[in-house]
Amino acid sequence: MSETVRLEVRDHVAWLTLDRPPLHILDVPTNRALAAHARSLAGLDDVRVIALTGTGANFCAGVQIEDHAPARVGAMLEAFHDVFRALLEVGRPLVTAVRGVALGGGCELVAFADACIASESATFGFPEIELACFPPVASLVLPAVVGAHRASEMILNGQPIDALRAETIGLVNVVAEEAGFELEAEEYVQWFAGHSGAALRIAHEALQPAALGGRSREEFLRELARVEALYLERLMATHDANEGIAAWTEKRAPDWQDR
Repeated sequence: MSETVRLEVRDHVAWLTLDRPPLHILDVPTNRALAAHARSLAGLDDVRVIALTGTGANFCAGVQIEDHAPARVGAMLEAFHDVFRALLEVGRPLVTAVRGVALGGGCELVAFADACIASESATFGFPEIELACFPPVASLVLPAVVGAHRASEMILNGQPIDALRAETIGLVNVVAEEAGFELEAEEYVQWFAGHSGAALRIAHEALQPAALGGRSREEFLRELARVEALYLERLMATHDANEGIAAWTEKRAPDWQDR
């Protein structure tokens, strides 16, 4: 299994820590490791909560951009979206602890989670539109978290927001000082993990349709397959999506042709 994801279970919490510094970019092996670690928790009754964080100064800057290229994008989406399928299967509350950047796929993980604690330095955003792409999972879950207008703003303009703004719109639950953040994050997660694991799982199941935009788990998975196909079959067939990736790779301004 990839060494870019660490798993530690302590005090009824499974800490999944991204360890691909400095930005913890999610390449295909890292996504596969994250999904495998999540699935490994399904049979552990003493795990009440999953906490996801990153080492060092950042949470996650998203999926590796090179993996958006036409020859690799199918495998990338399959591996990344399997992380969310695995988290649904394990059926535990998910809390994210964010410092530094949470961008693209990293921000999708935050939006998908049940709660988030962030440091004052944290920034959140979906820059995919700058590559003529969009975040499929966020398109399904972000409106339920921050409202339709704010979700559209974040996805369609690509501009990041700071932690205080993220707290104001409901993407973040708690903003903590940079000094002592790790300790405060531990304490925040323990607020959840101190309760009955059975009650947490059942309450999480009861809340899940609202978090998934009013969809059951099965409906969410069908919608995920739909937006994944939209991405692969329509978006990646456009000139601009391919141009956006090529321009980033070649470190030049893109030449949008709106087709």
